[in-house]
Amino acid sequence: MVPCILALDDEAAILTIVRSTLEQRGFRVVTAKSLAQFRKVDAQEQVDLYLIDTSLPDGNGLSLLRELRKVSDRGIILLAPQRDEAEGVLGLELGADDTLLKPFRERELAARVGAVFRRTGRPVASLPAGRPGIDHEFDGYGLSLQARKLWAPDGQEVELTTSEFELLAALLGRRGQVLSRDQIMNAIKGRQWESYDRVVDGIVSRLRRKLPASRSGSPFIRTVHGVGYTFAG
Repeated sequence: MVPCILALDDEAAILTIVRSTLEQRGFRVVTAKSLAQFRKVDAQEQVDLYLIDTSLPDGNGLSLLRELRKVSDRGIILLAPQRDEAEGVLGLELGADDTLLKPFRERELAARVGAVFRRTGRPVASLPAGRPGIDHEFDGYGLSLQARKLWAPDGQEVELTTSEFELLAALLGRRGQVLSRDQIMNAIKGRQWESYDRVVDGIVSRLRRKLPASRSGSPFIRTVHGVGYTFAG
C-alpha cells in the first residue's frame, strides 16, 4: 500500500510544493489548511506521516504535536518559518521526528520524509523515484501522461496498450463525469471503426481485468447504461 502523508499548512504554495514533490516520489498526499480541516481529514485517512506547520490560523502546531504523540507513533515533521527556528527545536524536544525550516528545497523535503520513514520502520513509497510526474492518482495507482505509463500501488508498471492508456487517460481527465462512446472514440485519437460500441466495450473489459476493484470493492470504471462510462474510483 502506498504510504499516506497528511500535510497541514495554511500556505497554499507550501502545500502545492509538498504535494507535487512527494507524489512524484510515489507517496499519496492529502492536505489541510486549518486544524479543523486536519481533524476531518485525519479521521478519514490511514495516515503514515504528518507534516505540521507550527503556526495555524485556528490552533498551534506544537499543541497538535503533543496531542498526536499521546496516541500515535507515526512520523511527524514540523514545518517552521526561519524566524521560528526555536519552535522547531522545541518540537524536537516534544517528540517530533524532524523539523524543516521554510522555505525549503524539494530535495531536502523528500530526503527528510524518506529518513523519517526509515527510522520509524514504516514502508517507504516503492514507485520509481526517477519517474516523470504523475498526472492522475487513484487508489494507490499513478498515471503519467508524459511517460504514458501506469504504475500499480506496489510500484510495478501496469502494461497497457495504446488504446487502453488513452481510454483510461480520457476517463481520468474527466473524472466523475460520464463519457459517451462517441467521446471516448474521439479521445482514442479519433479512430474510425464501423462498430465502435463493441470496440469501446472491449477496451473497457480489458482494462477492468488489468485494474482489479478498488479497496472499497467497487470497480474503477462504471457503466452508465444507455450513456457510456465513468471513472468512479
